[in-house]
Amino acid sequence: MKTVGGICVARLAQPDREHSRTVGEPASERYEMLSHEVHQVMLNTLESLSPTEQAALVLNDAFGTARSTVADIGGQPQPECRQLTERARRSLQDRRARPTTPQQHDAVTGAVRDACVAEEAGLLASLLVPDVTVYFDGGGKIRALVRPVHGRQPVARSLLTLLARHPRTTLDTHPVNGRTGLVVRYDRQVAGVISLDVAGPHVVQVWVTLNPDKLRSWNRSSAAR
Repeated sequence: MKTVGGICVARLAQPDREHSRTVGEPASERYEMLSHEVHQVMLNTLESLSPTEQAALVLNDAFGTARSTVADIGGQPQPECRQLTERARRSLQDRRARPTTPQQHDAVTGAVRDACVAEEAGLLASLLVPDVTVYFDGGGKIRALVRPVHGRQPVARSLLTLLARHPRTTLDTHPVNGRTGLVVRYDRQVAGVISLDVAGPHVVQVWVTLNPDKLRSWNRSSAAR
């Protein structure tokens, strides 16, 4: 279970994974036990989460997997893994309460990108809900905040501080986990991937992946271009 779970999480994190679904049999044939409608709802719901959130939620809620095993698969301590599962549940609750179309999500993400590039802390904060939270994943290899940051102003400051580390930093929109996210590059190297959980016209959660091990597929993809 640990081996297969690790492979699945790594596969979900690949930047071009959405294109691979067109290869092989249609979803309705691969999952004959589920109706096409239910299958699509499940996929769309899970794809709004990060790969590690998907794994934590499915293993914990659907299969009742032991927390220690879920933590091993996600590569995180048990307390952080428990927090990850709770975060995933909250994310889905926010989405159900305030559904957002792909077009609205793209618009909010683009506005966040523009505010970050312009270094407009006030504008960036206005795009966030009051109790917004940002999580940083440095994997112990990149200096990053260990604890989550809460609140509009603190989250806005933490994001702008991250993007101000290098004079040749670029920030672009890019598909991330099935929705539009942000990719941070220092020179031409992908140094961070930012996923946004959008509900209505605001961002409710942000998670920033800085761990170089989790960014290898992104940099391989960039080098291939």
